[in-house]
Amino acid sequence: MHNLRLPFLLCLILAAPAQAEIYKYVDENGQVTFTDVYRKGAKRIDLPGAPTQLPAGGKTPRRASYNPSPADFPRIDAGTQKRRDDVRRQVLQDEIDGERRNAEEARRQLALGERLQPGERAADASYRNRVNKLRASVQQHEQNIVSIQRELANLK
Repeated sequence: MHNLRLPFLLCLILAAPAQAEIYKYVDENGQVTFTDVYRKGAKRIDLPGAPTQLPAGGKTPRRASYNPSPADFPRIDAGTQKRRDDVRRQVLQDEIDGERRNAEEARRQLALGERLQPGERAADASYRNRVNKLRASVQQHEQNIVSIQRELANLK
């Protein structure tokens, strides 16, 4: 067993640390998102223990720039793209309609669940757990609706 410790420790020590830039983005609804992809308005998060020096050569890493596609690259005609966008819009509209129905049902379940059962008190753990789960369900459906609305707004 002692013979395995040294190689294992050497592997841990010699393993290159993972490097990534982490960004914190707060959208217009106040929802916080952490990502490794930069978005306009996002702030870079410096992680403890992360390297801070520049890469070799003193140059900052460059992001991929826009390169136009080659002339012989397959293109989609405007009519086909419009049909695809229309289908996507319809799918998102169906999703948001279903999510609104689910949110309404979750609100109804919350209203029923907030009623005290015979012999139950508002301070009971079972009551609080039930109500918290129902509230979380309502909140999740509302967040889904906001996300789908954002997707619909991003369509051309």
